Amino acid sequence: MPCGKAFAIRHTKGRDLRLLCVAVCLALCLALPLPRMAGADATPAAQIIRQAEAQIVNGAAPEGIAALTTLGPQPDATLEQRRLWALAMAQARADRPRAALPHLDRLVSLDPKNPTYRLELAAALDRAGQTDRARYHYDLAQGAGLDPDLGQEIARRIDRIDRSKFWEGNFAIALTPESNAARRTAADTIFIGNLPFRLRPEAQAKAAQGLKIDLGIAALPKLGSDLRARLGLSTEARLFEGSTPDDIQTTAELGLVHLGDRSRRIGAGLLLSKRWIDGADYARSHGGFLTWSRSLGMAARSSMAVTLLRDVTDYDGAPFRQTTRTLGALRLTHLASSQMQLRLGLSLERSDSRLPWESGDRASFSIGAQYAFRGGILADLELSTGTLTRDATDPFFGVRRKDDRHIAQIRLTHRDWTLGGFAPVLELGLEKQRSSNSIYSYDNTRAAIGLTRRF
Repeated sequence: MPCGKAFAIRHTKGRDLRLLCVAVCLALCLALPLPRMAGADATPAAQIIRQAEAQIVNGAAPEGIAALTTLGPQPDATLEQRRLWALAMAQARADRPRAALPHLDRLVSLDPKNPTYRLELAAALDRAGQTDRARYHYDLAQGAGLDPDLGQEIARRIDRIDRSKFWEGNFAIALTPESNAARRTAADTIFIGNLPFRLRPEAQAKAAQGLKIDLGIAALPKLGSDLRARLGLSTEARLFEGSTPDDIQTTAELGLVHLGDRSRRIGAGLLLSKRWIDGADYARSHGGFLTWSRSLGMAARSSMAVTLLRDVTDYDGAPFRQTTRTLGALRLTHLASSQMQLRLGLSLERSDSRLPWESGDRASFSIGAQYAFRGGILADLELSTGTLTRDATDPFFGVRRKDDRHIAQIRLTHRDWTLGGFAPVLELGLEKQRSSNSIYSYDNTRAAIGLTRRF
């Protein structure tokens, strides 16, 4: 049975029998060494690997593991992949998926386009209880153009993971030095009407060191076979040194999620949020949302997500600024291969305020791509552009505001460098906004060093 077919499991009459077949096929797949290249067994290292492979297959796994471990990493990529694969299959035959993980992780780093490595890593993560990372690799493996039976088995595993969740959580922390953290103008003089006014230094662009924290948790109690409640609480905080104001927002969510075939999810609910600027109450909002997402095509290499949101924001100390926002967003994702993911996003937003110069339309468009390089580096690039147009002229500045904003950012992760199950992330970003009202024009360059579990 070829390794690439390890997941092509047929339906059986009983779920237990099907799971047993999956386990047996997985064990058989892991028991098969990688194909050998002609003449590859001529070196002493290759002979040691060949002998260890035979020991593992013939039931002398401890001796084989000891020989491969003593041999150590090999400079030749083909031999190193054979060595790691043999170590991984030895641990799998002994039903030790956690012990197999470091070897499978390294194999995916060395050859990210190989679907067998990625699928076996996903299976080991799944068996080890790391279902979020397992789903991530199952999903990427679909970009390899798997045969229909194998693709259906992967889809069933993804569906099982989604349905077995009782809670979801996210945590991110990053150091964020920025050249203009408060998004203030670099101009030292602005015009109100035809009169020039010199800005105070504290009202101008200023560099700051900061800390960004994203924390969220949601319970997903089961209401039916396909229906879940969703009770969530999340906090986003940007904390800065010196005179740059801190920005903290907390959001509570109460909603429902319906799960369907082909990774379809339909969600609806209510949102309540509160925002503080530099420790003082700034705004409160309440509203509702609808979401819909699903995979596209039988191969499930593409997916679509749609979000509709309507909320009302009240600003503390400024009742006339109350704003009603209506937003629609579309996101398309395509797996060009198991190494490359492409993204496209579009959002349209309408804001209506009691003050006509605070009402207006916003549109934004983004494209992005993630690519896994040989050696373990993951690169994620995103470019976005957007416009904001107000309905009326601001009576104070005498200008009708129109903004154009452009953002470019790249994230770099090395999946072989981990700390407590997290991999470090380096993020670099450039942001530029030009406005008809110069006080809203700014430039900002930022960097972030944080941690992630998506690798």
